[in-house]
Amino acid sequence: MATQGTRIESPDDSNLNKEKFYYSHPPHQNQQILTNQTSITRREVRRKKTKKIEKFKNACKKTTTFLFSRVGLCIVCIGYVAVGGLIFRSIEGSYEDEKMKNKSLVGDLVNIRTDNLVHEIWNMTKFEKVFHEKNYTSKLKKKLIEYQKNLTDAVKDGYKGSLSYNATKWTYPGSILYSVTIVTTIGYGHITCETDTGKIVTIFYAIFGIPMMLLCLANIGSSMANLFRFMYARVCCGYCNYVKRRNIRMKAAATLSSAAAAGQANAAAAAAALSLAALTSNNLIAHASADEKQNENEKFSKTADATELIDLIDETNVVDYKKITVPISITLFVLSSYVLLGGILFKTLEEWTVIEGVYFCFITLSTIGLGDYVPGNSINDTDTQAELKLVGCSLYLLMGLSLLAMCFNLMQEEVTAKFKKLAVRLGIIDDPNYW
Repeated sequence: MATQGTRIESPDDSNLNKEKFYYSHPPHQNQQILTNQTSITRREVRRKKTKKIEKFKNACKKTTTFLFSRVGLCIVCIGYVAVGGLIFRSIEGSYEDEKMKNKSLVGDLVNIRTDNLVHEIWNMTKFEKVFHEKNYTSKLKKKLIEYQKNLTDAVKDGYKGSLSYNATKWTYPGSILYSVTIVTTIGYGHITCETDTGKIVTIFYAIFGIPMMLLCLANIGSSMANLFRFMYARVCCGYCNYVKRRNIRMKAAATLSSAAAAGQANAAAAAAALSLAALTSNNLIAHASADEKQNENEKFSKTADATELIDLIDETNVVDYKKITVPISITLFVLSSYVLLGGILFKTLEEWTVIEGVYFCFITLSTIGLGDYVPGNSINDTDTQAELKLVGCSLYLLMGLSLLAMCFNLMQEEVTAKFKKLAVRLGIIDDPNYW
């Protein structure tokens, strides 16, 4: 039996159910019920679609937030460089392999030309008048000049000194270094794309990679600057502030003892005023805001006991490491040390002089990239050694650029703080914490 149902109970009594349904409801009510059910179903479908869309939007927001975070940007940049190495290796490496297949091995060519030169010199020695110096030396000079030209062409084709060496520039580490030099705008020029596809890919790779790398370096530099500022505040400034507070505490104790000996009633208040002035002049609360300074003034003004005053001096450390500026001399020392260590490292790896190593590090970190010195180009290097040197150069480059961004951040804050102090002295601004 069906009173207000719209579904048929069973196939056997379908006609009976239909008659009951239509007799129990007028036609216009039946149409209204069906319309209401259809609208409810549509609303449920729309609600499900809306939930799916909201889930998709939340997932996109979380993904975007992670990608633009510091960790996410680092992962994206590393992946971008790694994928770029694979792309350029597949494009230029395959072309280089085809190019090498169409010629004999460079080492074999040099070996053949060397054997030919030896035979020619032997024939000249055997059949020519050896003791006729002018004729013999002129012919020998022509042979050597010709051999020198052939050897120079072989070096341009990739010959590195081994008679059986098959030169390959577009290895995966070489492609990685090429990708790094593109996104960091260094561009050594020691390896370039020869195919039209590689050149077009390089253009678009640089368009998207350079802004991403700059943003990543800025974020890494900011994080490293905060860490370095924290260490500087805890190590250098912490020790200096401890020494200053100890001296102020000793002066306050001397003031209290002398005032007590003189019979002054407000000895603690006088010592508190002197201590507050000493703390302010020694920059122990100079970086605090106006409200923090007001709180410190109230604490010292309410101090009426000698023991309480000494404890208050020891607890006074309103210096926030985020508001401390690192001197430019320290940041320059850090940069110079990194460049010098890099010069010593490359001197050991590449058999350069220290001056050449420092010169290479400076040219690299300043993104000048002249390309006259590039790791892994020594004729004595095996394939494995060359690849390891290219990977090490890439890591040194990325770490150095991050360190450079950190030092620039610290220098900018120091210069800004100096100009704020100058503006306060000149009367341009009243509060250095205004900006």
